[in-house]
Amino acid sequence: MSSKLDVDKPKNLEMGTNDQRVVDINTANPTPAKVYLQEEVVSSGKDMQDIEDTMRVLTTVDLDLAHSAEKLVNLHVVLMHLLARDNDLETMAVENGYISSISTEKALVYDLLSGILDSELREVDIFLDSLQAEIVDAHHKISSCRHLRELFSVVEEKLHDSEESLKQSQEHVLELKTQSAKLPRAFSSFKPDNCKIDEAIELTGNVSASKISGISKNQNGQQQRHNLRMLEKSLARELDLEKKISELKQNEEQLKLKLHHTEQVAFRMEEAAEVVWGRFLEADNASEVLMGISKEMLGRLQIVQFNLNGSLQREAELKSKLEDFIEEMNTKNIALQKLESSNAEHITISSEVLILKEKVKSLEERLKESGIRLINANASYEASQDQINEMENFIESLKDNIYEAESKAETAESKVTQLTDTNLELSEEINFLKSNNESDTKKVGLLENQLRELEIQLKHAKVSSEASQEQQNMLYSAIWDMETLIEDLKSKVSKAESKTERVEEQCILLSESNFELDKELKFTRDRMQMLEYSIDQANKAKVANAKEIDHRAKFMMDMVTQLATQRDLIQKQLYTLTKENKLLVGKVLYADKNASATMHNIGDGDNKELEFSKNDSIHATHMKTSDDVVSLAKSSEAGMYLLNKYSAVLNKYVVDEFSKESTACETEPGSAITASKSNGTVSDHGEVVKLREAGNHNLKCVSMAILVALLSVLAIYLIKQENLSSLIKLF
Repeated sequence: MSSKLDVDKPKNLEMGTNDQRVVDINTANPTPAKVYLQEEVVSSGKDMQDIEDTMRVLTTVDLDLAHSAEKLVNLHVVLMHLLARDNDLETMAVENGYISSISTEKALVYDLLSGILDSELREVDIFLDSLQAEIVDAHHKISSCRHLRELFSVVEEKLHDSEESLKQSQEHVLELKTQSAKLPRAFSSFKPDNCKIDEAIELTGNVSASKISGISKNQNGQQQRHNLRMLEKSLARELDLEKKISELKQNEEQLKLKLHHTEQVAFRMEEAAEVVWGRFLEADNASEVLMGISKEMLGRLQIVQFNLNGSLQREAELKSKLEDFIEEMNTKNIALQKLESSNAEHITISSEVLILKEKVKSLEERLKESGIRLINANASYEASQDQINEMENFIESLKDNIYEAESKAETAESKVTQLTDTNLELSEEINFLKSNNESDTKKVGLLENQLRELEIQLKHAKVSSEASQEQQNMLYSAIWDMETLIEDLKSKVSKAESKTERVEEQCILLSESNFELDKELKFTRDRMQMLEYSIDQANKAKVANAKEIDHRAKFMMDMVTQLATQRDLIQKQLYTLTKENKLLVGKVLYADKNASATMHNIGDGDNKELEFSKNDSIHATHMKTSDDVVSLAKSSEAGMYLLNKYSAVLNKYVVDEFSKESTACETEPGSAITASKSNGTVSDHGEVVKLREAGNHNLKCVSMAILVALLSVLAIYLIKQENLSSLIKLF
């Protein structure tokens, strides 16, 4: 029992150092420490179990050896009584020549006692052999645990002590066997012829009895010394056990402090994780807004490229018209040259002079008209060049805006990558905190196991103290039996009663200490339950916040998709309007060509009809353009109606969100305060306000993005109207 207590001290010390080492490793590098701890636990689990089994076996062996030693002492007392009776029987046989009934009864009792002594010695010998086999088995089990040096050395010392005590008990058994074998039987002293015993035999018997009594006294002295040494060892081990208990209490207090520090660190890390998570959400929303802006800018670029292509086509058409006018001028110049040649050839013809003059006048009028047309064409060409220059400037400004948007998108992507890295680091820190919480729970379990082991050790200490006290009482009783008579035994009984009272007082003290330990256990369990409850509440709050964020994100995405569909519809309407404008331009050009052809083919007499048809065509084109303008006005009114409708929807959404957030502001502080009261700490209301401000900022960003998209659509719409009005003015 005492050797077990010696073993438990290095074991507990080793456990404390291992706990401290694990905590240090976890603070430095969480994942390798965890793997190392798991490997160490798996590798040393079997060895620790073997050592515990051997310790149990050794405690049982020590108890059995103490019991056998006590039994041997009792048998030695019986042997001494037999030796005394042997002398009495010999004297009775020598004095009385006949065998009386009393002497035969004493002889029978003597024979029965000697037989009982022999049988008990055999049983003790067999029992000691079984104990030796158990000790050998324990040796074989411990041989595989040599890497645990301290525990192995302590267990080996205990085995050595038990082997020595076993050897001493075996030697004692052998001595008792030899002495019992030397005992003569009772009936051998009573001879059948009732002759007297020789004086030589009597002398030899007396000498042998005196020798045996001297040897037994020496053996009893050695046994007493050995027992006193064992008692001293047990007392030293009990003192070591008390020291270990005090050290374990100190370790427990240190572990409680470490648990408190780790809880504070975990709480702060959770706060930091929540703040970084809010920042990550803000950055994510900003990146989504920037992506939407970049997509809108790409759409604008496509529209501008489409307008550029249209302007280039118009420029090509105007160039072709100019070439046609130049060709007409060349043909007219050729016609004038021909007229001049004809005038030179036909000067002599007087009758044709008037006709030629009229033709010349008509040609001059045509020349004037063609000059006016040339002037108008040059003016339109200059206006188209101005428009082209303005469009080029606008395209360059759009390119600059695109480059700025691309740079902003790149910065946003870099921020997103940084935030993803920080998110990964935070997730690793959260996993580290979770692993720390798991290690804390493991430490609490280890503390509970240590407390249970302490209770078991206390029980074993009680048993060992009781066994040692019983051994002392038996030893003292045996000594005083050999030295004194029954009167001395009464005084020993009183002393034994006083010692039992002391033991009872010690038991009461131990029970009080056990009661205090039970109270501490209950307190630690209640604390663990409170911690688990607070962790569950924090997890539930996180899940609720995540659900709210997902719901808002889905709602925003739905709004963005609706805006995208409406923007596509507006783009389709713009595309149809551009087609209608192209058709109108084609019709106007076709009308002008027809008018010029009719003017060229019909002569001077048909001028009035030409002017009338021209006026009709111009009136028809004006009517068509007015209808187109009306349709454009209607479409612009529809666009303004859509803008008003979407602005109203946005205002309603913002009002609803602000009302929801106000109700959340009214409800959340109360819940946060109650949670802080339950956990014993004040909740961080500032972080809740930050999260709300982040949500408001996200709403503002989304509304600004929608307004920018609508303004871009309006700008494109107005540019189209200005282009149409300029074309109408040209024609």
